[in-house]
Amino acid sequence: MPRKKYTTNKDISHEVLTKRLTFIISAIFALVFIGIILVNNYGPEIGALFGFISVHRNEEGRQARVTLSPPSFYNLPKATNQKEVNIEGFSQSGSTVKLFLNGPQKGETLAGGDSKFLFEGIKLNNGRNTIFAKAEDDHGNTSEKSEIGIIVFDDDRPKIEIFEPTNGATIKNLNKRVLIKGKANEKVKIRVNDRLAVQKPDLTFEFLLGISEGDVKITVKATDDAGNEKIETIFIKYQKESP
Repeated sequence: MPRKKYTTNKDISHEVLTKRLTFIISAIFALVFIGIILVNNYGPEIGALFGFISVHRNEEGRQARVTLSPPSFYNLPKATNQKEVNIEGFSQSGSTVKLFLNGPQKGETLAGGDSKFLFEGIKLNNGRNTIFAKAEDDHGNTSEKSEIGIIVFDDDRPKIEIFEPTNGATIKNLNKRVLIKGKANEKVKIRVNDRLAVQKPDLTFEFLLGISEGDVKITVKATDDAGNEKIETIFIKYQKESP
């Protein structure tokens, strides 16, 4: 009878060691192959990554930059006849809002829990004023500047001239109408006896006013964008002609 072959512990250990060694060698070759592919295709990017790690390896607590939205204004007037105005708007809750007028910073305030902010008593220069704001949080992150607003300060009343009819004139016609003609020195809103008239591009205006017989009071009021008003009043007599 053939002799039965026995496997010893020494044989088992040698077999396991061989398998492990074969696996390690295969893994090394696989890693080298992958490394060659990466270097050939992504060499510059990998180099940049290691360069970044090298430059910042000793920095602690490095954080990504936080983007802070710029403030926005609310109900900003385009023109005013008031020397001082209040500026209000919205910004990130708790942020510090800085206001800039015609270049220099004019003040700062905190945005409340409702994200609203308010600057009171901001003094304007005569004419055109440019205004914008920036926000800053507790970590020193600063927003871009807001949209630039324009406020025109104008406290001069407009001037108006009535061409027709002349003060004290007597008007006679059949249709109980009188044509009012005039001109202002700037773009304004015109009302004749509290009725809106259209101002032409050359700043003149015309309005056909319905009237009754007898003495007639005609009031022309001009209001500019800043709220300044000018009123001119004339008196005429109207007589209806016989057909």
